[in-house]
Amino acid sequence: MRQIEVGVPLNLEPDWPARKPQAYPKSLAPLIVPSFDTAQPAPNLGPGSLAARDLSWGFEESWRPGVVFNTRIESAMKPTWRDSMEHRRCVIPVPAFFESSQSETFPSPKTGKPIKRQYEFRVPGQVIILIGCTWRGDAFSMVTTEANADMAPIHHRMPLIVRQEELPLWLGPDYMELADRSSIRLEARPT
Repeated sequence: MRQIEVGVPLNLEPDWPARKPQAYPKSLAPLIVPSFDTAQPAPNLGPGSLAARDLSWGFEESWRPGVVFNTRIESAMKPTWRDSMEHRRCVIPVPAFFESSQSETFPSPKTGKPIKRQYEFRVPGQVIILIGCTWRGDAFSMVTTEANADMAPIHHRMPLIVRQEELPLWLGPDYMELADRSSIRLEARPT
């Protein structure tokens, strides 16, 4: 694990991580993980409080085939998520995230069959987006919330975006205050 310097703008290149992150279910991705229990008020996020750690995207559950890769913030207290949401919240730094349209399709260039159009989302004026996650063992799950006005035309859910100044809130016991992300602006473009 590598320590993260708090209060310094995040830079994914060239220093950390050494590769451009492209995360998809079951892939390894670099996350920022606290060294403390997130059920307690977040301490001063000084040296040594956060570290970089590669985790696999998706929780394996005995009750479901495959992996569960998203956690709805509204369902955070269900047995599957409760322990991780209370004690092990973290963030994944990304330049953008992708989501497929729920209804818009276009002909596949390979097969000609209709496929869902995918969109790339960025936060205007920000090079890095922090997305709230939860982890256990060597795996993580991305936390989602209701879509805001910018996301809703494409999909009814969106990743829980955490502003850098909101890290102490996300990493402390009052994290549910961040469930409403209506004030986060997003730019979408088809891929």
